[in-house]
Amino acid sequence: MKDKVFIKNLALPCTIGVTKEERNEKQNVIIDIEIFCDLRKAGTTDDLNKSINYAEIQEKVTYAVTGGEFKLLESLAQTIASLILKEPLAFQVTVAVKKEKYGKKPALGIEITRDRND
Repeated sequence: MKDKVFIKNLALPCTIGVTKEERNEKQNVIIDIEIFCDLRKAGTTDDLNKSINYAEIQEKVTYAVTGGEFKLLESLAQTIASLILKEPLAFQVTVAVKKEKYGKKPALGIEITRDRND
């Protein structure tokens, strides 16, 4: 299946870092999300209930990221992936995360892909 719902360049403040000093102040993280699903029914019926509501996903991710505390980008990405795979239509998700301060060339970050069966 090649269909996907995506959110790109979502910038959110997050408590993240290995050291206490790094976690003292929120840092912006940049998040890209690709949610793989079957969009045929949504496309033929024009019914949002047959798709994944990306506005709701963005709201849930924002709440989890801004309200959580993480040491590693990997943990943040896993939290987001697990949250998204609770959506009934989502069967796979790819989450890429980087700290905004490392967003210049070269960009540094991580990307994970998780299936419903993982």
